Amino acid sequence: MTVTAPPAEQFTDRVRPPRHWWIVLLLVWAICGIYSADLLKRGWVAHDEGTIGQSAMRVLAGQLPHRDFDDVYTGGLGCLNAVAMLVFGENLLAPRVVLLLCFLAWVPAVYAIASRFTSPLVAGAVTLLAAAWSIPNYSSAAPSWYNLFFATFGTLAVLRYLECERSWWLFLAGFCGGISFLFKLSGLYFVAGVLLFLVFREQELAHPAPGPGTRSFYSFFSVGALGAFVVVLFMVVRHNLSMVSVVEFVVPGAAMAGLCIWRERRSGDGTRERFFTLGRMLVPFLMGAALPVAAFLIPYIRSASMAAFINGVFVLPVRRFDFAARRPPGFGPNKILGTLVLVTLLIAGYRGRGHWWGVRLAVTVTLVVLFITAKAHPGIFAAAWAPLALLLPLAALAAVFVLASRQAAGISISRQQEVVLLMSVAAVCGLIQLPFAVGIYFCYVAPLVALALLALFSTAERPSRFLLGSVLVFYLAFVVFLVAPGFIYIMGNYYQPNPQTQRLNLARAGGLRVDPEEAKQYEQLIPVVQEHAAGNSFIYAGPDCPEVYFLSGKQNPTRTLFDFFDPPEGRTARILATLDLHQVKVAAILTQPAFSPPMASDLQAALRERFPNSARVGKFEVRWRP
Repeated sequence: MTVTAPPAEQFTDRVRPPRHWWIVLLLVWAICGIYSADLLKRGWVAHDEGTIGQSAMRVLAGQLPHRDFDDVYTGGLGCLNAVAMLVFGENLLAPRVVLLLCFLAWVPAVYAIASRFTSPLVAGAVTLLAAAWSIPNYSSAAPSWYNLFFATFGTLAVLRYLECERSWWLFLAGFCGGISFLFKLSGLYFVAGVLLFLVFREQELAHPAPGPGTRSFYSFFSVGALGAFVVVLFMVVRHNLSMVSVVEFVVPGAAMAGLCIWRERRSGDGTRERFFTLGRMLVPFLMGAALPVAAFLIPYIRSASMAAFINGVFVLPVRRFDFAARRPPGFGPNKILGTLVLVTLLIAGYRGRGHWWGVRLAVTVTLVVLFITAKAHPGIFAAAWAPLALLLPLAALAAVFVLASRQAAGISISRQQEVVLLMSVAAVCGLIQLPFAVGIYFCYVAPLVALALLALFSTAERPSRFLLGSVLVFYLAFVVFLVAPGFIYIMGNYYQPNPQTQRLNLARAGGLRVDPEEAKQYEQLIPVVQEHAAGNSFIYAGPDCPEVYFLSGKQNPTRTLFDFFDPPEGRTARILATLDLHQVKVAAILTQPAFSPPMASDLQAALRERFPNSARVGKFEVRWRP
């Protein structure tokens, strides 16, 4: 795999990309579109789809997220999915169609970034890798996919700014960050990554200091801000604090901040000029980020609901750390051994020394054997998956080493800035894996990691096309044939044939293919609920089963989608009063909720008294009035 960069002027306004650049893009675009569309209806996590569906329906009913119901995210996702259901119908497929359209817009952006660091053919291969690690693994319209998309769009805009130095591109990058935040709070990670990069760029633009001497106020400000950034990283992981979480989630961002602190010693000492230079970049970027957020907040301001928005976006999510959190796996033998092998291949590929045919043969045979045996042996599968979690911290440390060493003298200033941009964005966006550090959450950042690694390898003088290409092909085949089929429940653990094979035959399901047992459960449950609702538009379902409301076409009388968001004080009395107000006639009790504790005993007793008739359907206990 060659990472020889194209001429710097290739993507300027004066020179159009060559014909073969477009041919590769169209071919890759078609492959990604066909592969992703084929998997669009495959698989679901019931409460995820319920959250998506119910939020959209409540927005369509005129409700405002956080003011009228406890939206799990910032609110933009519910608004977008409401539009999707207006256009494509009130079913679970509609949000996925919009997701696919956004994915198709994202693929060229990935290719455009990759082709700045390598040839069109290799950029196409990297784009295929990035796409394969994205929505085909989980086609639900999760907000984290939109965080990934807009982080990529914003990164491309910053790269364009570096080429032409027009502030409009920084404004556009900030706008992407603001839109990303409206989907999910973690959109702020992209904003933080770009801010970190702008500190580095200011240092490049500052005149070098003539020698050792008194540091300016700007230097103290810069170092203090970077130190505060590292402290914030520790605060983000404090609920999942462990050695492995520090390595995987703190080290990448801290490494990039450390590089800026180290470089500050040789930056210029003009305080006023340096603040002006930084501000000239910060202002358009932050204005762009503020614009969509300000527009979104207009109805909250007009209805005096800003306190509800702030509570729902910044306060309530903290409860997830108590109920919906998973620590990353530790440093087991599989992770250590697999990491040593992968890092050895990558370092050898970066250094690009001559490899005689025996080495190539050994690498090829080893990777082929690993791929074949990983299907049958969970230990081999885990050894191939586990190193991926350490790619980001190791890549960040490698970038710091390269840019702080004598080798940096042979790397152009523009290329150094591009590397730091890609690495900073990936490093901070990697935090999206918290607090639920399971396999699918790596996929939300994997494409950014791939682009950051490509940028890093573009600094090598003569990288080994064979070694780097072998790793790329292995992990492309690995995700397509061994990871994606097993769906997200066992992702990263072992291979499993596709379990999501049964079409869910419910009107609002949109034809999704799910696990046969789940299909059977919901195909029995929803008719029972609809029958005993007896024309009432309200039912009660809980804990943590918003999908029951959406699939049955019934309304939720409470403001809660997940029960752990609801304050426990006086909760039973509050729910019973709400049920009486809306004359609810049927309740569906989920006996094994995903996150919240089982239903409180006093609430269960009250429901059984009010709804004496019952039926058991899978994990649900359905109760209704005579």
